[in-house]
Amino acid sequence: MPIEEEIKTSKFDKAKNVIIIDETPDEWRLWRAFTRVFTRQNDLALKIYAVLLENKKKIDLRDIASRVNEPQYSVEKALQDLHELGLVSCQHHKTDNMAFEYWSVETPIIGVLRLIPKKYFHNGYPNTTV
Repeated sequence: MPIEEEIKTSKFDKAKNVIIIDETPDEWRLWRAFTRVFTRQNDLALKIYAVLLENKKKIDLRDIASRVNEPQYSVEKALQDLHELGLVSCQHHKTDNMAFEYWSVETPIIGVLRLIPKKYFHNGYPNTTV
């Protein structure tokens, strides 16, 4: 699974949290979610995650869909992918005949970093790069 790490870049004045992925394609659920999150043309999953980060509390699925101006079905699929990456969590609430899903940020990050998987090297990660 991805790990959370603080990195410092020239883009920001202080260290920011990112997730680091060094998994192989064997982890197909992770890679399917990763691919969907970062290859959608409209960046829906990233827009949803930004809404959740800014709100800092649990938000109903319907409210998220209205904020990003997208259908609930598309929003729910994107949220499932973010959940698979461990970035968001969901709480289900049922009343007599209705069900509500409240989503919140599980891991607050600002980006993702992909590493070459360690097992691709014969002796682990090299000390320096060429």
